[in-house]
Amino acid sequence: MKKLIAFCAFAGGLLLVLLPRYILPACEYVGYAHMHCGDTARAEFMAGAVLMAIGITTFFLERRLLLITSAVTAIIVYGVSFWLPDKIGYCMSSRMPCNYGMVPGIRFIDTIGALILIVAVINLVRTSQKKRIP
Repeated sequence: MKKLIAFCAFAGGLLLVLLPRYILPACEYVGYAHMHCGDTARAEFMAGAVLMAIGITTFFLERRLLLITSAVTAIIVYGVSFWLPDKIGYCMSSRMPCNYGMVPGIRFIDTIGALILIVAVINLVRTSQKKRIP
């Protein structure tokens, strides 16, 4: 379970770092002028870096409570990352690359990553409760 949490946090963070710039770039990286979506892309870079740091530190954790805490923290970061495009803003025109590429891609990564980590947390809690029963 530790490897799943670490891999999910690190891979999701890596995708959040790469997606707004290289995979499905924001408008300003495609050639448009600076807009709100560029600020959203920079905020997603930071959320991705935090998730990568959580993933790396999870590899070195041994206690089950710390694993659960790191997974819950990663879920919270995924939630914040999901919310960032609405808070910071992005282009509402359906012809802009951020509207048809970057924002749906970010939300897909956030949803899948959070669901995997929720299942991992439930599994960790269940196994820790089973081991306490004599």
